[in-house]
Amino acid sequence: MRASIASALKRASSQRTRRPSSSRSRARERVTRCAALDETKDSFAPETEESEDVSFDDDALIDESEDTGVRSLPFVNPSAFVDAASLEKALGALRRATSALEANAAAAWLDRAAGDTKRRAAAAREAAMAFVEARKEWSEVPVEVVRRAQSALASTAASRGDIGWLAAEAAETAVDGGDAFDARLRDVVNGKRLLSDDYAYLLVPGLFGSYYPAYYTDVRDVFRDRGVDCRISRLVDGEGRVESNAAALAREIKDVYDETGKRVIVIGHSKGGVDAGAALALHKLEDFVRGLICMQSPFGGSPIATDLLCEPLIESFTTVLETFVSAPKGTGAKLIEPIRDLTYAERRLFLAKHPIPKVFPVVTFATATKSAAAGLFPSASYVLSRYGELSDGLVCVRDTQIPNAVFVTADFENDHADCVFPIEHPDDMIERHAREQAENLALRQALGFSDPARVGPTLPPPVGPAIVRAQRALNSALPERLKNSFASADYHEALVGVLLTHPHLSLD
Repeated sequence: MRASIASALKRASSQRTRRPSSSRSRARERVTRCAALDETKDSFAPETEESEDVSFDDDALIDESEDTGVRSLPFVNPSAFVDAASLEKALGALRRATSALEANAAAAWLDRAAGDTKRRAAAAREAAMAFVEARKEWSEVPVEVVRRAQSALASTAASRGDIGWLAAEAAETAVDGGDAFDARLRDVVNGKRLLSDDYAYLLVPGLFGSYYPAYYTDVRDVFRDRGVDCRISRLVDGEGRVESNAAALAREIKDVYDETGKRVIVIGHSKGGVDAGAALALHKLEDFVRGLICMQSPFGGSPIATDLLCEPLIESFTTVLETFVSAPKGTGAKLIEPIRDLTYAERRLFLAKHPIPKVFPVVTFATATKSAAAGLFPSASYVLSRYGELSDGLVCVRDTQIPNAVFVTADFENDHADCVFPIEHPDDMIERHAREQAENLALRQALGFSDPARVGPTLPPPVGPAIVRAQRALNSALPERLKNSFASADYHEALVGVLLTHPHLSLD
């Protein structure tokens, strides 16, 4: 089941060869292979108003004299599309669209490059318009601020030398659980239920989780349908620091235990996994927690967080962030604090003092996005070209590994958002989300876990729903990207199976 990236790139997307893993060094080998591949030309930084105009003329752009090397681009399998070169450029145009006219033109171009279908064209237009909505916020950012941010980002390499530091420390005690995961995932796909009703399940969203409607609702609903008590954390604050969220989560875990009489399996996505690990380290939870599953969690740190907060960039980024999330002016300095918790320097300091106690079984899960059609392709390509590291767009594979844990690196395509964003969007998604988040904030304030005077930005800020819609629509426009992937709830259940059965995590 474990197809190497190198062999997968040689096959058409309609084929898939799986092979068993053979050593703990598989993730590092994958990084080495991919680092040698052609760099992409997509940029993580937003375009300024001085960006070149997009003509959307297929022939003119395809005939450009510069050879992008796209035919050997590792992120696009040419056999999966009509015209891989045009596809990559169409996706770039779609992400840069700033008007309905440009969005429609980009969608039509993408449709022709990928193979005309009515469904694809409609989804492409929806994705393009969602990107337009997301980009509207940039119009309020002074051009000079964006220019300074781009320049600083282009020259920084703040994460060099730090990526993978924790994986190196974990090399002697962490165990590759790839084969066990494959076996459990096969069980789930074949209809075997691995979720145990002996436990309650608590899903912990990550950084700025309150900005994204229906975050983790798909997994929660499927788990409930499969007969277990599953809920999404109400006390963890998407804008909160690690230690304050750890305290809130410890309270919530105890509340779930008191209510159900069952120990809790905590599943944290991204910073949610980091917060959960801190809760286990800082609070006495041995009697209440059965184990921890960390989904794409930057336990070692994140290159995106580190680079954005490096000294040449931080002032501009703070200004941009305020606008991006519709926060009041002057609040940017506070908004970057939970991001700072995910820098390599802060993670080193925290884990040196507060490692996860060995008594808790821990499973970590990482993915790498390799497709130009991924919502987080620009940031993933930035990390690959700058540092030669595979990532899901926000977190490097090697930065998810923890000492004494079982680590799983998926061999299927997923970016950082595929894991938790909804597949379908209910009509009342935004209204329901805003209501729930307002209730959660009031609850946190009543319990002393949030500032009583805090009102926060509009929930959710306009950019949140736009990003969620863009991700879903892009997946519908280019379903080839995820054709060999698995449903998020299924691989979450498979990871529960690993947590409960892997011999390295035996409680004996």
